[in-house]
Amino acid sequence: MSHTYRARNQVLGGSSRRATLPGQPPSRNDPIGREPPRASTPTGPLVRDRLRHFRRPPAPTLNEAEATVIEFGKFHGHTLGQIAAFEPSYIDWLAGTVSHDPDLVQAARAIQADLDRRGVARRAHASAEGRGRSA
Repeated sequence: MSHTYRARNQVLGGSSRRATLPGQPPSRNDPIGREPPRASTPTGPLVRDRLRHFRRPPAPTLNEAEATVIEFGKFHGHTLGQIAAFEPSYIDWLAGTVSHDPDLVQAARAIQADLDRRGVARRAHASAEGRGRSA
């Protein structure tokens, strides 16, 4: 009986390499051609770009950002500067939600940074759970 005993998690046979299962591809010994991990920012996750040498365009100036016209939604036809004057929380929504127009997002982020610098108070929107929706 003692010759059939095998401790847990031990490899069968004398080899330390695992044999592949029938029908499975062989295990890869070469490292996958990925870029090495980069150091993350102290306040955020690991940052990787999809394109190796891609450089984001510079952020627009404040005047250019304020002159950007919205082509959708309830403020269709208004500029970001006009919207920031009477509904600054919409600028926060644009900067955090819109994904189809990167130029608009960059402009909204430039105005958002200016609003933060000036200390403009914005209305906090309630989340979907806080609106009284019952599950």
